[in-house]
Amino acid sequence: MQDRTRLPDADTRALLQQIAARLTAERPQHPMRESLRQALALTFAARRHGYGTQRAAAAEEQLLAHAPAVEPGTTRQQYAGALREAAGGTR
Repeated sequence: MQDRTRLPDADTRALLQQIAARLTAERPQHPMRESLRQALALTFAARRHGYGTQRAAAAEEQLLAHAPAVEPGTTRQQYAGALREAAGGTR
C-alpha cells in the first residue's frame, strides 16, 4: 500500500485538484460513493494521458493510492476537501 504521508507527484496533485473542483461544482451536497471515486480516477487519468495508455493506467493507480477511501455519509463537497488535502493543500 502507498504511504499517504508522502505528497503525490505534480501530475497526481493536479488531477486530485481537478477532481475536487468537479465534485464541488456538480451536486456538492450529494453523497460521495466509492464507485464514483474509482470512475473519476479512470476518467481524469484517461483524459490527461489518453485512453488505454500505460501512462493513464499509472496515473489512475497513483490517484487511487492518494485519494482516501470514501467514508459512509460523506458528501461530494466534503470529499473534495479530502482530495485537496491529499494533494498537499488545505480543506
